[in-house]
Order: sequence, then C-alpha cells, then structure tokens
Amino acid sequence: MTSANSGTGATDEWEGEVAAALAELSGLDGPLLPILHRLMERLGRIPPEAVPAIAFGLDLSRAEVHGVVTYYGDFRSEALGARVVEICRAEACHARGGEGLLARARVLTGCGEGELRSADGRSSVMPVYCLGACASAPAVRIDGELHARVTPDCLERLLDDGTGSRRDAARIGLPASATAAAGAAAAQGRPGRAPTPTRVFVSLDSVARALGADGVAEALIAEALARGVALELVRTSSRGLFWLEPLVEIETANGRIGYGPIAPGDVPSLFDGEFLSGGRHARSLGPVDSLPFLAQQQRQIFARAGITDPLAVADYQAHRGLLALRSALAAGPEMTRQAVLDSGLRGRGGAAFPAGIKWRTVADAPSPHKYVVCNADEGDSGTYADRMLLEGDPYLLIEGMAIAAIAVGATKGFVYVRSEYPDAVRTLKSAIERAREAGWLGASVLGSPHVFDLEVRVGAGSYVCGEETAMLESLEGRRGIVRAKPPLPAIRGLFGRPTLIQNVLTFAAVPGILAEGAAAYRALGVGRSTGTMPFQLAGNIRHGGLVELPFGVTLRTLVFDYGGGTASGRPVKAIQVGGPLGRYVPESKWDLPLDYESYAAFGAGIGHGGIVVHDDAADLASLARYAMEFCAKESCGKCTPCRIGSTRGVELIDRIRSESRPGEKSAQVSLLRDLCTTMVDASLCAMGGMTPLPVLSALENHPEDFGLPRSASEQRASRD
Repeated sequence: MTSANSGTGATDEWEGEVAAALAELSGLDGPLLPILHRLMERLGRIPPEAVPAIAFGLDLSRAEVHGVVTYYGDFRSEALGARVVEICRAEACHARGGEGLLARARVLTGCGEGELRSADGRSSVMPVYCLGACASAPAVRIDGELHARVTPDCLERLLDDGTGSRRDAARIGLPASATAAAGAAAAQGRPGRAPTPTRVFVSLDSVARALGADGVAEALIAEALARGVALELVRTSSRGLFWLEPLVEIETANGRIGYGPIAPGDVPSLFDGEFLSGGRHARSLGPVDSLPFLAQQQRQIFARAGITDPLAVADYQAHRGLLALRSALAAGPEMTRQAVLDSGLRGRGGAAFPAGIKWRTVADAPSPHKYVVCNADEGDSGTYADRMLLEGDPYLLIEGMAIAAIAVGATKGFVYVRSEYPDAVRTLKSAIERAREAGWLGASVLGSPHVFDLEVRVGAGSYVCGEETAMLESLEGRRGIVRAKPPLPAIRGLFGRPTLIQNVLTFAAVPGILAEGAAAYRALGVGRSTGTMPFQLAGNIRHGGLVELPFGVTLRTLVFDYGGGTASGRPVKAIQVGGPLGRYVPESKWDLPLDYESYAAFGAGIGHGGIVVHDDAADLASLARYAMEFCAKESCGKCTPCRIGSTRGVELIDRIRSESRPGEKSAQVSLLRDLCTTMVDASLCAMGGMTPLPVLSALENHPEDFGLPRSASEQRASRD
C-alpha cells in the first residue's frame, strides 16, 4: 500500500493494518472513527505517516483526517506505556478523594503531570472524566480493568500486583458450561434422579464486577463443586444497590433472598450457613424485594433490573418484552406517535423537550431516508443509568428504537456509546445480533413490512459529543463540533436526512407507554413532568445507587431517606444536580419537588438525573474552578465565549482565591460574574452556556470558600 505514502515504497507495520481496516470498514457510513479505533486497538497509536494513507483510502484531505486524530482524546500519535492507569477526575470521584488518587498514582508510577509516559517508559497515568462508577467512587481503570471504591493503599496494592486486563472468560461472565458444572458434578455417583440445582444470581454489571463480582461467582462454583452441591449460577443485570455489591441472591419458594456485600472469602461461610435454602448469615439481607430502598421505588424503565439475564431473548419476552413493539405494529405509525405525545414524555437527556413533538416533526419531514439515533454518550458525572441499561437490559432500548423507527418512518438506527463503556458496547452489539437473528430487526421487523436495523458506534473521548449536533458530526466521521441551528436535526440531521435523536432513557420509556397506555404513564409525576425518572445517587453518599420514582420526590428524600446521608458521616455541604454543568442546590431548595418546572424556576435543571453529594470538607471554590477547567478542556472550540471564556474563568477564580486585598478581590468577583453572563448569553450550546451555573451557585451559596464574607442576610438564611 504505497500509492498514498511518501512515494518511497517502504513497508512499515502500520501499512498492513491500515489496508485491512480500510478493506473491512470503508463501506460504512462515516467510517473514519471506526477505522481509527481499529488502528488504536491494533497499534496503540495512529502513526502520523498513516494519515495520508487513510485520507487517500477514504477520499478525504489529510487535514480532515489529521483534524479528527488530534481532536479526540482517545486517539494519539504516540503509544502509551505498557501499563496504563486511568484515574477518574469527575465530581463524584472528586467527592471521595479522586484527586488524591491521581497524585498518588503519579508518585507510584513516576509519571509526572503532563507527561505521556514515565521516565522508564513503562507507565502512563491518564486523568479521565467519568468511568460510570459514580455510586462506588472513586474509580480507577488499570490496563482496561475497572476498579471501584479505590483507596490510596488499594491503588498501591493494585499497582504492586502488576494487575492487567481480566481473563477473557471473565469479561462476559462465567461461560454456561462452567455455571452448570456444579449441578452436574453434584449428581455424579448418586442413585436416582439428579437434584434440581438451586439458582444463584450474581450481577454482571461492570461496577459490580469492579467490586469483585467475578471472583465471588468463581468462588461459588468452586465451593459447590467441592461440596457436591447442585447450583446453577445466573449472571444478571444489577439492581442498582451498589453499596451492597457484590450482591448474591438465592431463589427460594418465598422469593429471592439476598446476601451482601460478599467477598470471595465469605463464600465458605455462606455454604456453612445453608444459604442455598435462605439460611441466616452475617451478610443476610432477607427478601431483596422487601428492602426499603427497592420496595419504595416505582420502577418502570428498570423493572427488569437485577431480575433477568441481559442477553437471554426468552428471558426478555417472559418479562413482558416485545408487547409494546407488537402493539405499535398493530396500531400503526400515527397512533404510535399520538400515544407518545399523549403520554407527555419529555426527553431525559437534559433539555426535556416533548418527545412526541420531535417524533411528529421527523415523521412529517419529506425524505426517502430517515434515521433514528440514540445518544448514549453519558458523560455527566453522577450519571450511570444509561450504562446500567445498556449492560443490563439492552433489548428494552432496541425495542424502544424499533417502535420509534416505525412511528417516524426510519429504516436505520445508530447507538452512539461513549468509549469509556466497553462492557456496554460489547453487550449491546451482542444483543443487536441476537435480536436480528430472532427477527426483531432487519428486513422484516417481527414479520411486518417494516425495515429497521441498528448499528453501534463508539465515541472517542469527547464530552461535547453529548450535544446532539456534535454527536452527528462525530457519527459522520468529523470532529465533534457543534452545528448552528436551524436547521434542526429533525429536518436535516445525520447525513443531511431527517433524524430522530433521543437519549437512552427516553427510548427506554417508550415500550412501557405503548404496553400500559399513555394515560397510565401520564398519571405518574407532577404537572408537565410526567412519568418516572431514574435518579442516580453518587459522590459522598452512604447508599449510592439508582432510585426510580415519579417526578415530584424531593432532593432531601433522595439524599437522606434513600441515600442515607454522606458516606463519611459528616454533614452534607453541597449537592450538585444535573451533572458537571448543574447547579449546587442550596439547602433552602432541598424540599422542592424535583420536576422540570420547579427547578427551572430558580435557574437549575435536572439534567440526566445525576445527584452528586459533597460533605462539609468540600471546597466549593475548588469545585468551581474544576467546572471552568473542565469546560476549557472539553470545549469544541467553535465559539469564543466557551473556548476563551472558560480559560479566563480559571484564571479569575485563581486570582480570587489568592487575592488578599478586599477591594481587588471584589473587582475580580465582578469580572467573574460579567464573564459568566457573557458565557450564558453568547455561547453556541449548553457547554459554554451552562458552565457558569455551578460556578455562580458555588459563589452565591459558599462565598467563604472563595475568601469572601457572607452577608448578614446569608448568615441568617444559613442559620435558619
């Protein structure tokens, strides 16, 4: 492959990989990112000399390819060290000591700040901005293996152990032959009928595994084999009770009995206590469905969480799967759209735009080709519901997208998943293959005339690609830069065609609406905030996990009644709602109903339902600086208020924190407020427009952290 090279005809290792990637992937729509991902996987870098070859093969300019390679955080021209240590810096991990872990990792590896590799070339330390383990923070990934609740001592042990990636078998759970082996072995040598194995459930969720679920599963099988006990191990999705993971559940005549959190070393004592029949143990939780954290929820989207095998087609159908898709096929596109409109469903990605109006707009747009796109680029700190659903109930998303495609007349769909979720990507791809084999997707959806197929695309480490138009640019193989609107994506979206874009939770709500009826859905919630919201508790929280309730619950109820207050036992100082661009909600607002209108009334938003708790040791000036620093790093760069304003914001906060002269400090605060106003009013998208929200709310509610005095009225409000 020398035609696009320098003309020397020289052969290098990258040439064969580029040729293979082009041959296999160039036929895709927007193939550049998939090709670059393939080269990163095979070579660990994108050699600069490969750029002309890629450009030639795709009929692109060298500048276009080079621009994409240098834009995304996942692509690099130089290889990392043999051991890659990724430390999460997002707010949820920050609240549990993530910054200290980052500093510790640099000391242990000898990889300084800003250095790609340590002096010996062996290690690379990479800050990342969310690993989706927010309920079990702080999170670290070492050579691709996720670890949660990591302490500095734990990090040192992990690095001393030279930990690498998990065994291949463990990446998708124990194989079926291994899970059944204990029951088969127990029956050997016994006369008469073989005993019926007891079903034992352990989560396959990536965070449960990061907390040791795979080791527990292996220990259960090994102990059952050693004791000759009949046991069938089932790897399920997660219930979202992450403080109890690894959670082991036993199927009994009286429902599932839970034990947790369980470590591999606890397994022999479980058997000693006859846990297979629901026996007592120090880790016994009783009937899992009766735990207050679960029993008081109203799960709609997450009704199957922790119950089903994520990839079992029969399991999905046995739990009311496909009822809605069959209903949509029978009702037809117009009645399906009307049901979504009547339900009052609003987009769960943050903007809360009525889904039914968006569906109708796409349906009415004239075009022979239309697309349905799921935005699964869940990058907000404190949010992990998308990850849980992609890993734990992928057929629900597939069904919701298929219904949407029927309703708007689309024949092709894409799911754009962030690269930080490798387990979700693997599970979703497998689910799509199985759905296609079962006739749910393809040339005839469930035997109907409707054509619809799905494809998974992986992001490349850009937060701003969570904005819908930047995501479209990325899907098309370009830098994830925000588009000016109009035209709206519903009119001219992916590849210039009408495109329906919703996030995971929005599509996942649709099957319930079609199966139960729009009126039943609308009866949940308050006012125009209908249905349920999966709120995600994270940060310095005692009981981190997912709580699905109708809109209208209060922040105080979620954080204290469900979350149990702080993990540290110290008072709550600040609660950020809505991700890194969300406000820090003052205590005076903790008893307001959590719904779109109530929060919009004081300039806040619910976003994707992420709630990050900080105790009274938190420095809100530091967190405000982090918000500006994050924006400076993740800005797409298209508009000046965001690109330059965030950089100036970091500088101003540094000056405010270091300035000792009251008059000069006051002047800098005024400048910061003016800058924030400019960013809010003039930024092209929410990245620059919302970054001032956490900054201003920190300044307003906690001025003492900036070295500013509280006013008399603020002091009275604080005492009250």
